[in-house]
Amino acid sequence: AAIMRRAFKIANEAPAGPVFVALPINVMEQETEILAKASTDTFTAPRPDPAGVAAMAARIMAAKNPIIVASDDVARADAVKDLVALSEAMGAGVWFEGIRHHINFPNRHPNAKGILPVDAGAIRNTFGEADLVMLIGGPFFEEVWFTSGLPFPDGATVVQLEEAAARLAHNHAVDAGLVGHLPTSLGDLTATLKASGDYQSAAKARNDALAAESTEARAAYEARSQRAWDRDPMSMARAMAEINAGTPDNAVVVEEAITAGLDLAQAFEFSTPGDYLSGRGGGIGQGLAGAIGAKQGQPERPVLAVSGDGSAMYSIQALWSAAHHDLDIVFVILVNREYRILKHNMDTYRQRFDANSNQDYPRMNLENPNMDFVSIAQGMGVPGCVISQPDELAAAVKGAFAKTGPYLIAVNIEGKR
Repeated sequence: AAIMRRAFKIANEAPAGPVFVALPINVMEQETEILAKASTDTFTAPRPDPAGVAAMAARIMAAKNPIIVASDDVARADAVKDLVALSEAMGAGVWFEGIRHHINFPNRHPNAKGILPVDAGAIRNTFGEADLVMLIGGPFFEEVWFTSGLPFPDGATVVQLEEAAARLAHNHAVDAGLVGHLPTSLGDLTATLKASGDYQSAAKARNDALAAESTEARAAYEARSQRAWDRDPMSMARAMAEINAGTPDNAVVVEEAITAGLDLAQAFEFSTPGDYLSGRGGGIGQGLAGAIGAKQGQPERPVLAVSGDGSAMYSIQALWSAAHHDLDIVFVILVNREYRILKHNMDTYRQRFDANSNQDYPRMNLENPNMDFVSIAQGMGVPGCVISQPDELAAAVKGAFAKTGPYLIAVNIEGKR
């Protein structure tokens, strides 16, 4: 019991995460009346050091083109509103990690810049001419590909704010680091920046520029989507727009769309922690199973799971669990009959390492035979349907949410082009 209590403590303290406990069989076979109860209402995040706040604020105010990278501890600390206030006080765009678990900043806010790539060189190029990068609440960065150099522009100031000292400068040197309760720390920084009228004038100009960039980027995405709007099979952009049209506004979206994830982020609006859940670490297969936990954690909200067909096969038995517990979850499987992400990764690998092959994409297709997800679902007690026509998709999703119990929709979409 004492070991399990300690495990719960470590799992819940910043920087919270999974804990592995190994017990010998003789201990597991013994009985005890001592409960392994987790502690509640423990407040361990300290107030930020005023000197640290001042030092970080000074570096922020010296920058002309600051940006923020927000990670999952922002959502965990319920600090999204505080981050919005700071980004506006800084006039800073906010980037999301390429691999993330939560929504850490409203994705439709004018200061939201989007999702970062997954290698240092591409991240550095994405940051462009930023002269200050502020890292908040994460390990920074989970990279898929190695590139030499740092993920920051040359000469840029790097500052980091965390609730755990172990996170500060863990992977990258920082010019200023601050440990503290995230909502309080963000609030103190915001108040310091707002006290300077000259700085706020400059921040407002940056906010206006960010709003214009956001409008332009949105229009460019819509134009690209329209060019693919009537494709057959259905384009990813069209599929996500139709799925969003049929989904209740208060739904929790559990996302493992992977190569369709960028289109999902454009189609849906996520404002608060809990609106969006995904998986860290780079593995696949968590989407369907994650929806079970999402529904158990937020039973009052509709839950939508969006998964690629390849990813779904890693945890397809989650459909049985949903039926067994009679959970109201809508599962949408994007069927392109391939591991599209692996094909893209193969392209990247061949380009990076100048590796030629006499095979296009060996063993990356899900054909011969084609998988019948509706039959698979029905075999586990989950009814479902297949949608191939985009003008039928929104109504199918809306109808699925009107039903009780789990329901699966297999959507035939385009493959790699």
